[in-house]
Amino acid sequence: MRLGIFGGTFNPIHFGHLRAAEEVRQEIGLDTVFFVPSYIPPHKELAGGIPADKRLEIVRLAIRTNPSFALSSFEVEQGGSSYSIRTIEHVREAYGVTPYFILGQDAFNEISTWYQSARLFGLAHFVVMSRPDAKRPGLKDVLGGMPVSFEESDGGYVNDTGNRIMFVNVTALDISSSLIRSLRRQGRSIRYLVPEEVEDYIRNERMYE
Repeated sequence: MRLGIFGGTFNPIHFGHLRAAEEVRQEIGLDTVFFVPSYIPPHKELAGGIPADKRLEIVRLAIRTNPSFALSSFEVEQGGSSYSIRTIEHVREAYGVTPYFILGQDAFNEISTWYQSARLFGLAHFVVMSRPDAKRPGLKDVLGGMPVSFEESDGGYVNDTGNRIMFVNVTALDISSSLIRSLRRQGRSIRYLVPEEVEDYIRNERMYE
């Protein structure tokens, strides 16, 4: 069984997230992609002060028609700062598999600053999403002085545990959560940027006004 982990604040989730996750799922052959909203992200401020339960609900609404997508409330239930290594260890223990951790190129470029970053590569495969024209730094530049070793393999990298770093080009939809929040503050439409159920929920809950 191949399981993907796709974390983020999802504040709010939008079609850019959903399309990228679907393309990764198909490219890698994942059985399920777990969407894992963070409770308190350690690397960014949570804009708008939106409660975690509302972000969970908008993700649930957004993915409910895709049988290959699932919602995980693990990080919200844990509380405190949401560290990816804890989520990865949870999935490994619960399902007995090495998960595929999905993240964007910008986040991957900062991975040396993550909590217990050197341990991450022994626990999961990493799937780095990027746009076809995006600049990709060399792996040595990204990892810096981290005590890990990778060899090139099939357009990506593999370490001595067999865990891989792979790169997947995804459709460049120019949508961001910050754009959606800005449009809401201006009283403008967010239709066709998020699923209809998410749009209705955001409007009914008066989110981002």
